[in-house]
Amino acid sequence: MEAPRGSVVKSRDGIPSPVYPPGIDLAKEARTARRRFYPVTILYTAYAIAIVVLALRRSVWTTLAFAGSGVAIFSWLEYLVHRYVLHGRFPDGAGWLRHKMHAFFDTMHGDHHLRPWDGMYINGFLDTLPFAVVLALGSFLAPLPTAPVLVAMLLQCYVIEEWVHYSVHFHRFKLRYFDYIRRHHLYHHSPQPGERAFGLTSGVWDAIVRTTRIPEAQRRLLYDRGARYARATNNPLEL
Repeated sequence: MEAPRGSVVKSRDGIPSPVYPPGIDLAKEARTARRRFYPVTILYTAYAIAIVVLALRRSVWTTLAFAGSGVAIFSWLEYLVHRYVLHGRFPDGAGWLRHKMHAFFDTMHGDHHLRPWDGMYINGFLDTLPFAVVLALGSFLAPLPTAPVLVAMLLQCYVIEEWVHYSVHFHRFKLRYFDYIRRHHLYHHSPQPGERAFGLTSGVWDAIVRTTRIPEAQRRLLYDRGARYARATNNPLEL
């Protein structure tokens, strides 16, 4: 189940434009993506439910406040990680830390942009587990309704974000939100000058820090006639 690393090295290759060869079985790729993320979904969701239920017995309002804070923080964290970690360059160099960051982060996410239809690269599988364990254990230095709840909500929001990401690559739900976020992510994967639209569950932070900046002609095609835009740019998300 572990995705191979090293096909795209960001510090060497940058973020590639998508390639969509004929003969791809999208239903099979979708099944692969789902099966890879089921373990993390079950683990993080069960943990979040357990922590929140136990915390509510201690203090309802404190639990709700820190749960809400976790959701708000994740929204900003999602943007930062996508822009500066997943799209960041981590060249190799002297020193243990720099070498490890290169080995772990520099081969991350580039293959997803090269092959956005590939179910092996839609989600991070178990990549987040070491960070989740450290955060969860460290959070228990604070009272249960505070930091443990906040971390639990961060993990639950991550699960939701990854399933939203999965949905925009493999499904076309008719709800307005999914139509909007799919087109937003469609632009992110399109061949374009520079890198844009880093938000995975919303474009709020892209608007605030001005990393959307879609040219008006493309914006009209993208948001008014998404299918036509996708055909014009040969984007693999519109199939």
